[in-house]
Amino acid sequence: MSTCIAPGIMLRSTGFRDQPIRPLRAAFAGFVGGYVMALAGYWLEAVLGISQLNFAHAGLRYVSGGRQGWWIVGIVFHLIDSALLGMLYAAVAYPRLRTALRPLASLQRAIASGVVFAAGVWLFIDMLIAMPFLGAGIFARRTESIRPAMASAFLHVIFGVLLGAVYSGERG
Repeated sequence: MSTCIAPGIMLRSTGFRDQPIRPLRAAFAGFVGGYVMALAGYWLEAVLGISQLNFAHAGLRYVSGGRQGWWIVGIVFHLIDSALLGMLYAAVAYPRLRTALRPLASLQRAIASGVVFAAGVWLFIDMLIAMPFLGAGIFARRTESIRPAMASAFLHVIFGVLLGAVYSGERG
């Protein structure tokens, strides 16, 4: 079964019971996960003083080259990326992970698939691309502390839980 997301662009489902892909729900799930992740990151930064978790600053440097007053662009790009990751999750990871995690109950399977996907995002995008781009090095090694990497892993777990739960629409 396939779903048209734009003229000439089809998403194909190959997974669990051949469920159709729901791109709007996927984008919304990614947006919700990214939003709560950013809020939790700002809280960790304020309470624990972990300074490598400023998503708006990361997006700011990526988009504007660090010009002042563009912080909103950074957070908007973080949320857009989160929505796009939600769509990638729905198209690629969700069907396969739901099949692999079949022994779990429905909501548990959805949450576990979101967390597994988010762990991959944490490893490949955050630790190997974003942290070095921000000057912290691979796995934030230049900070000489494990706190930024562990806090980022925690935030990605939050993202994954929300991504899986919101996209699946399952109720406990």
